[in-house]
Amino acid sequence: MTGMDMDFEILRYTQDKHPDSHIHEHYEIFISLSNEGKFFVREEGYPLRFGMIFILNPFEIHRCFCKGNQPYDRYVLHFSEDYLKMLSTKSADMEVLFSSAPVIHRVEGRTLAKMLDQLSTLSTPAGDGFGDDVEQNIRLSEFLLLMARIINSEKISHVPMTKSEDRISEILRFIHANYNKDISLDSLSKQFFISKSRLSQIFKDTTGFSVGDYILTYRIKTACTLLKSGMRVQDVGEMTGFHTSTNFIRAFKKRTGYSPGKFSKNPEKEEK
Repeated sequence: MTGMDMDFEILRYTQDKHPDSHIHEHYEIFISLSNEGKFFVREEGYPLRFGMIFILNPFEIHRCFCKGNQPYDRYVLHFSEDYLKMLSTKSADMEVLFSSAPVIHRVEGRTLAKMLDQLSTLSTPAGDGFGDDVEQNIRLSEFLLLMARIINSEKISHVPMTKSEDRISEILRFIHANYNKDISLDSLSKQFFISKSRLSQIFKDTTGFSVGDYILTYRIKTACTLLKSGMRVQDVGEMTGFHTSTNFIRAFKKRTGYSPGKFSKNPEKEEK
């Protein structure tokens, strides 16, 4: 991440930096710079449009995707909860505002132009001169304040959702209620009376995930929360549907970049 006392990372890219499913402990702000693709979060899909903003909580399951892996331009900013604490004041509690995430909004006109100008400046690495890192901190603070004002605004725009099959919503709810059990593409196909090939197709088209990948990602998301509550690694693995500790540790590290033990000790202060 960009070198700062409080970590943040900002990227602009057209291809997936993390093509595999992953979960991160930071807040994320995603800004679409194209009219291609779809964004999936909280059981809903949204067609991407230039200027759309998605503000996401830590551990939020989401996926941005295009059919045929077409390129789509966007900015992605990650920042820590500690940074919000540092910015918060009595009259402007940034933590409370951002806790209302996920927020989906589209900005236009002067607000969009100002936002893109700030992002362009932020994405330029800080120099090595005296105070350059302080100046970069100030720029990030200004951008997050702009985002906070958008969240706090009563003029949040209505963002249209893509039409999805009712069965996918049912299946997602079923997975969320039964993630710690032996569920699979085969068992879901039988449960919902739909062929495996058809289920695979509509699930992928709606969420961007394969069925198996979504189940595993949801288990890891839940494991993150349980580990942060202080539960033992072995107990968390069993509670989230993993048959062995080895499988749990391997899957967890693949999606978070940390072993479960290191994660529970605050990964932001550990080296990967």
